Amino acid sequence: MKAKQVFDKLIENWQVKAICFVISLFLYVIYQNQSVDKKVFSVPLSVESKNGFVSIQPHPRTVAVSARGKAEELAQVRESDLKAYIDLTYVSKDGSYDFPVLITLSDSASVLNPLELKVTPESVRLRVEEEITSYVDIEPLVSGKPAYGYSVKSVSVSPDQIAINGPKTMIENLKALRTLNVTTSNAKRSFTAKTKVEQKGLFIKHDDIDVSVTVEIEELEGSKKFTKIPVKIINLSPELEVSAKTNDVTVTLNGSLVSLDSFKPDEKFVTADVSHITSPGTFYVNLSYTVPKRFTMSDGYTKSIPVTFSVRQVAPAQSEPDEEKITVVEDDTGKLDEKVEKDKKR
Repeated sequence: MKAKQVFDKLIENWQVKAICFVISLFLYVIYQNQSVDKKVFSVPLSVESKNGFVSIQPHPRTVAVSARGKAEELAQVRESDLKAYIDLTYVSKDGSYDFPVLITLSDSASVLNPLELKVTPESVRLRVEEEITSYVDIEPLVSGKPAYGYSVKSVSVSPDQIAINGPKTMIENLKALRTLNVTTSNAKRSFTAKTKVEQKGLFIKHDDIDVSVTVEIEELEGSKKFTKIPVKIINLSPELEVSAKTNDVTVTLNGSLVSLDSFKPDEKFVTADVSHITSPGTFYVNLSYTVPKRFTMSDGYTKSIPVTFSVRQVAPAQSEPDEEKITVVEDDTGKLDEKVEKDKKR
C-alpha cells in the first residue's frame, strides 16, 4: 500500500476518530483520579554528618512532602513514616553548598505499592564548617542582694569546666559559658544550689549536666557610736553619797552591723569604782567598760568623769511619846482608885 493510501485511510472520518480519542482520554483521567489519592505531610528536617563538618546557619525546620498513591494504602501512611534530612557526609572543605533534601520511608510504609513522593523545597543552601571539641570555663551567674548586714564573700562552681562541640570558628571564639541564674536575695548564710549551664545558640552543643554553685555569705563589719551612756557607781563608802556626776559617756564599738544594731548597753556596761574615795569633794574617777567579746572598742572613748561626793546625812532618831500605864488599886476604905504611871520608851 502506498503512503498516500495509508494517509488517506488515517484521515478518513477524522472528526469521528478525534472525538473518540478525546472521550478515551477523558475516561482515563477520570479513572486515574478515582484510584489515586494525594496527601501532604509536614516533616521535620534534620542535618546529618559523618565526616566532621557541621552547618553554621539555620535551615528550615520542616519541609512539605506530598505523597500520591492508592487511597486505601495512602491512608496507612503517617507523618512518622517519613524522614527528611540533609546529608553533609560528602563535604570535604568549608564553604556554602546546595544540598538536596532526601526522603526515606519507614519499613512499614516501604512495603506498600510504590508511592510518588515530592518534597518542597527540593534543596537547601547551607554554609558548613569543620566541627571541633574544646573545654571552656563555667562562670557562675549570681544576682540579688543578701539581707541587711550581709554580703557575698565568694562564689564558686563545680565542675568549673565543660566540653563543648560545634563549628570551629564559633568554638575558638568562645571562652566561657555561664550557669543559669542563682539568686542571693535576703540570704543570711552560705548555701549551695544546683543549676544548669546556658545553651549558647543552635550550633554549640554540650552535655545537659547539673552544676553546683556555692555562695559564701559573710556578715558585714562596721562601727556604731553610743552616747549618753549612764555610769553605775560601785563600792561607794556608806559615809558618802554622790551629789553630782555626768552621764555624757561616749563609746564607739566595732563588729557585725547586725549585732551592733541590736545591742543596747545595760546598766553595768560602764562602771566607776569609787572605793578609794573616803572624803567629800569632786574627783575624776576612771571608768571601766564591760564589752561583749563579739565587739572591739575604738579609741576616743570616755576614760574618766568628774564625780562630786558629799557626807551622807543621817536622820536623827525620833523619840516616841511616853506610854501611860493605869493601875487600879483598892484603898483602905475599899474604894477603887486609878493610879497613872508614865513609862518612857528608850
